[in-house]
Amino acid sequence: MGIRILLSVLAATTLAYPAQAQKSRDTIRVGVYQPVPLIDNIYNPSPETALITNIVFDALVYFDAAKREYKPLLAESFQRIDARTYEFKIRQGVKFHNGDTLDADDVIYSIEAYVDPKNNFRFKDTRYGWIDKVEKIDPTTIRITSKTPMAPFLDRLTAANVPVYPKKVYSALENKGDFGRNPIGTGPYKVTSFNPAKGEIVYEKFDGYTLGNIKPAGTVKRIQLMSIADKQTQMARLMSGQQDIVYEVEPDQIDSLRMNPNIEVSVERTVSFSYVLFDTKNRTGIEVFRDKRVREALLKAIDRPALVKAFLPKEQQNDKLQQAMCHEWHVACVSSLDPVSYDPDGARKLLAEAGHAKGFDLSIATWGPGIRIAEAVSGMWKKVGVNAKVDSSTIGVYAQKRADGKMAVTVTQWDNGGAQPDVETTMGFFFIDSSRDYIGDKKLYDAVAAGRSEIDSTKREAIYREALDHVTREAYMMPLIGLPATIAHSKDVKLLEGHKSPQGIELNFLQWK
Repeated sequence: MGIRILLSVLAATTLAYPAQAQKSRDTIRVGVYQPVPLIDNIYNPSPETALITNIVFDALVYFDAAKREYKPLLAESFQRIDARTYEFKIRQGVKFHNGDTLDADDVIYSIEAYVDPKNNFRFKDTRYGWIDKVEKIDPTTIRITSKTPMAPFLDRLTAANVPVYPKKVYSALENKGDFGRNPIGTGPYKVTSFNPAKGEIVYEKFDGYTLGNIKPAGTVKRIQLMSIADKQTQMARLMSGQQDIVYEVEPDQIDSLRMNPNIEVSVERTVSFSYVLFDTKNRTGIEVFRDKRVREALLKAIDRPALVKAFLPKEQQNDKLQQAMCHEWHVACVSSLDPVSYDPDGARKLLAEAGHAKGFDLSIATWGPGIRIAEAVSGMWKKVGVNAKVDSSTIGVYAQKRADGKMAVTVTQWDNGGAQPDVETTMGFFFIDSSRDYIGDKKLYDAVAAGRSEIDSTKREAIYREALDHVTREAYMMPLIGLPATIAHSKDVKLLEGHKSPQGIELNFLQWK
């Protein structure tokens, strides 16, 4: 039975739905799609890590997504001393989940552990290579100094990047990766049970949390998180009352789900979007994408309005198409050029001019939420003579293929590193000479370095405008459509706003009605 038929049958049936029982137990049950080997931002940088970890850990700085404002969190105040240095006053009286009191040494040790050459993990240089030193000025004051002037300094010190761990516990671990199996933070929820083999976590509200006026405290007593890769299984569990929240619901399932009186569907705009990227650097040896005419032809063959109609809910089908590889919500996201428009005849003409009148074979790399869009793009490219097949995999396999230089073209999603506020995350992810680089343009390398070090916001925006417009002119890559968060949930659950989570939920932004 297909998923839409299954949903229609279940939705039209009045089920024995035990949501009230779960409300009486004050427990909300949430499913995630990726395995959960560690509750750790550092050693488990998966697409769902922020959702899993941000309620457990705090950082010196909190970004208020609604107000687009950096606020002191574990720091009670901060100030820029010079272009390379910030000073932080450590907030007094903050408790870790084990009862220990946070102090300046915990902050210093956490940062020093992340930059320690002995500790190796993915994205280490990207996340922490900018830090020169951290100093204790007095028992409640520290200074952090960057190697060069650092515009996104505060952005880099949020919980997604620099969570603060207890020194006494963390320093005792020979393998720092073990910390994520029994994590201890200062956040609004503490971990009371974790089964890595099953990917199951139980969180309980931390009654000792005192920062709720800055970062929302929990209101639900208990949250149970389950790793269930199959979306149909999660849907069936929701319909039968065994689960309270399912995210990444497909738009064509919304009407069927809304037939069930026990379920609500919330559709939220997010900073996530899908994109296409070509191997201009020729890491795969495919050669064809060295020719700008080929890249531009394939972009002309993509009907973005048709993708909007096919994949976005009706509430968002009149939204303006995205211009560049960042969202207007992001700090310093500035561009002035529109990508090429849909023109299949023009695409065929360019392919013929480039010597590919009969097309060529192509493999499109993708994973998870990008699969259906990749399949649609594949169909559009076949209409102009390019035999494009979709190669979908898990996020782990996908990341390894990307690092190994095996992706001729990619159609997948981007959320600025889990909805990080500053567009520098995007610039540093795609446009530096690294294992993720498939463009190989020194002009972009230079723009990343210049934008990162330019403290003046007007000058910085000008740097990024030219870089993002250059990407558009050269047809290196293109945003396709926004990816809304569509969440099906128990009618007793209220999803609070005020965040930009790609999944459309933050676990400390949940309430009972």
